[in-house]
Amino acid sequence: MKPIPHSLKQQRGAAAVELAFILPILVLLIFVPLTLGRLFWAYTVTQKAAQDTARYMSTISAQEMRDQPLATAAANVGRTIVNEELADLRWGSSTRAVEILCNNVSCSSGVGSRPLPSTVKVVVQVDFLDPTGFFNLGRYGIPLQAVAEMRYVGN
Repeated sequence: MKPIPHSLKQQRGAAAVELAFILPILVLLIFVPLTLGRLFWAYTVTQKAAQDTARYMSTISAQEMRDQPLATAAANVGRTIVNEELADLRWGSSTRAVEILCNNVSCSSGVGSRPLPSTVKVVVQVDFLDPTGFFNLGRYGIPLQAVAEMRYVGN
């Protein structure tokens, strides 16, 4: 058996050392874009849920808007729309609040003798969490807020 030359003995662990330096960078290059993609997807889903709820609330009839029990039922349907659309986000996020406002007053109370609202505004707040645990996003994660405002067109 031939003896190993002295220069090859020094090169033996070089590949392992290079891998140890490069591996963390490669892992970041994989996980950061994936997490950012999930973050943007969560915001897009949240924004769509707010827009769909605002669209629904802007088209309910004037009778429903004036009568408090009917307005409460319509607002509950709006909250159901938001919760159904955010169901895909349950893995890695949690819904904090859903506000449905008619002229900056809760739509659940109805308008009664006041004039019909000119705008309907829906605010959805979601906390984006990292379920993999790769990134420490804090106890509550990254707060996302989607706001959709539409003109009330109900008759």
